[in-house]
Amino acid sequence: MAQLGFNAGDYDPTDEFEPLPAGEYLTMITESALENTKTGGRMVKLTYTIMEGQHESRKLWSQHNIENKSPRAEEIGRKELSRIAHAIGQPMISDTDQLLNQVIRIRVVIKNDPGYGPKNEVKKWINVGGQAKQGSPVPQQQTPAQPSTQQPPHPATQYSAPPWGQK
Repeated sequence: MAQLGFNAGDYDPTDEFEPLPAGEYLTMITESALENTKTGGRMVKLTYTIMEGQHESRKLWSQHNIENKSPRAEEIGRKELSRIAHAIGQPMISDTDQLLNQVIRIRVVIKNDPGYGPKNEVKKWINVGGQAKQGSPVPQQQTPAQPSTQQPPHPATQYSAPPWGQK
């Protein structure tokens, strides 16, 4: 017989991990990784840490297919990653480390998963103005608008494909 040395009285048996209420949360991306899926594709996995309010320090997660046997799943994942990139002000992401420590506001909903019950799902990524790394967002400064005399290049011509887009 193995000695366990565990006292169940030290832990609250009713303490369950409940989903956060639906709403918007100021977060920082604290983990990012490119991982293989079970079906041979690849996905970007993100961890968001809430920065303020009643739920400060709670974590939320999202994953985004960037290579998938299903063209539709791949398209959805890439569009989500595009929304995230634009919300953090970095339309060209060549490494998941570029996502780390980025401040971003996310909109969370509660989805009823038949196998696991209610869970949170990130549905929207919102720019918070000035981006700050390793801390709170920087207040956005007002600058006078100046008319542009030059046409910017088309966005599609500015950037090469990210490494995960090359097959």
